[in-house]
Amino acid sequence: MKAPFLRCLLYFSIVLANTCLPQAAGANAEHDFQLWTPVTLDEPIRGKLRGYFEVVPRIGYNASQISQLLVRPGLEYRYKPNLGFFAGYLWQTNYSNQNSQVVHENRIWQQVLGSRDIKRFTLIGRGRLEQRFLGGVNGCSNRLRGLVKLNYNVHKRLYVTAQDELFINLNSLDGGPEGGIDQNRCFFGVGVRVKKRNRVEIGYQLQYVNGTDNFDDQANHAIVIQSFVGLRD
Repeated sequence: MKAPFLRCLLYFSIVLANTCLPQAAGANAEHDFQLWTPVTLDEPIRGKLRGYFEVVPRIGYNASQISQLLVRPGLEYRYKPNLGFFAGYLWQTNYSNQNSQVVHENRIWQQVLGSRDIKRFTLIGRGRLEQRFLGGVNGCSNRLRGLVKLNYNVHKRLYVTAQDELFINLNSLDGGPEGGIDQNRCFFGVGVRVKKRNRVEIGYQLQYVNGTDNFDDQANHAIVIQSFVGLRD
């Protein structure tokens, strides 16, 4: 990855932080405190082909129970050590504490993931395209996600990390997601490399979900404990 690409990623992260986060403290947003514990597994299959599996339980404080559960399997083609192409499927269950309703979502996704080391820093960029099929909604909702992440290595095993991810709905569906900005996630934390290919990140995430107007937005404050496990070298 060359310098122009790095400048674009840095510029993108600054724009996201300045345009999407200030509204999160708005009085009209409903707030919730959550715990997210995603676990990601990575397994070489053959050559440049790798298996990818992610499970994400999310617990809402207001409900005091699991509010969402995501299971995301996929395949990666590791074109270069710092550049990979992914495709996969996602199954998501949303649990409503208001009427005990369970809503399922099926999703197909594709992404490109790249990174660049600059002295003690590691800059990561990810673009993901999703085709979402939501229970009770006709049609396919297309969503684009852009993530920028920066790690700073304190020493061999410890690093601090910050990231921002913007979600944009590319179309509108009757009774479903509307086109435009869907949500933004901003995360700050610390990471520990337990082994060569195993690490854990712990930190705070602000998820701001953009509603259809200024009176039904959602601001979720989450403690995130995410584990990355490489099954073998």
